[in-house]
Amino acid sequence: MLGWIIVIILFLLIVACAYAGHFFINAALFKNSPWYVNKGHKMLNPDNFNREKTVYTEIEDRQNEGAHHFWEREATSEVHMEFSGETLCAREFKVFPETNKWILAVHGYRSSGKRDMAFPAQQFAEAGYNVLVPDLRAHGKSTGEKIGMGWLEKEDVKAWVQKILFHNEQAEIILFGGSMGAATIMMASGDKLPKQVKMLIADCGYSSVYDEFNDMLRSALHLPGFPILFFANLFCQSKMGFSLKQASSVKQLQKNHLPALFIHGTKDKFVPHEAIYKNMEATQGIKESLLIEEAPHLSSWIYDEKRYFETVFQFIENNLEKGV
Repeated sequence: MLGWIIVIILFLLIVACAYAGHFFINAALFKNSPWYVNKGHKMLNPDNFNREKTVYTEIEDRQNEGAHHFWEREATSEVHMEFSGETLCAREFKVFPETNKWILAVHGYRSSGKRDMAFPAQQFAEAGYNVLVPDLRAHGKSTGEKIGMGWLEKEDVKAWVQKILFHNEQAEIILFGGSMGAATIMMASGDKLPKQVKMLIADCGYSSVYDEFNDMLRSALHLPGFPILFFANLFCQSKMGFSLKQASSVKQLQKNHLPALFIHGTKDKFVPHEAIYKNMEATQGIKESLLIEEAPHLSSWIYDEKRYFETVFQFIENNLEKGV
């Protein structure tokens, strides 16, 4: 009798974990998940909601106000592209059309180019760079329902690189990304890229989708990563066409020889800043890092704007001059 009770309990636990894994994949990787909209966002990234008035919120408001005016007034054009069955949209800023220096600025998870990248795009444009800010598939104005956590979106980035090169073969392209956008460019860095792609700058990117989901389950939802992620991985392979461990910044960076600058805030609750050490160790090219004390997720340029952009521009100048 006791044996049957144990078997039944184990069976129920397996069913519960399988259900949790299926639910998590649907909630995390499908654009119109009602759970994420209603509850998940606040649970997974509480810093976006627990916003007390501080000197940093005032800085953020000032940055956003200037970036909004820049976004609406300085854009050269809206760019559209049919790719992988979706219509991808981007905004182009050619404030200095004579330059060959390009920034491809990639936004984060469930966000948009405007929301995440308007302020850094403004800084790059004012410093003399052309800037292309895409909305990744299933984000912003681009079509799509599935969110690939960087693994599918790296193909979007490579397509946008080709779009730039179609109009400017002499372009020198810097990949810049935040959050999932950082993971996207790190994952792209392990693929064959045109010689015109010169370096990457990754701000608060995770080391792999498996690691990120494990952190989400444990810290935000207070659930064990295993065995839920075992089942989640099976459903991800079936629904998305890739595994959670395959979608790895670390594995792709191990094939990367481009210069890479890694940035992270030490109080990041969405992507723990320890990911920067795994990514730094993995990359095979020139590498530098910047940790911003006390900064939460994708907020380092708010907490130390001067140091942030001085580091970024110095890194670009150093490595473009070397011709690496």
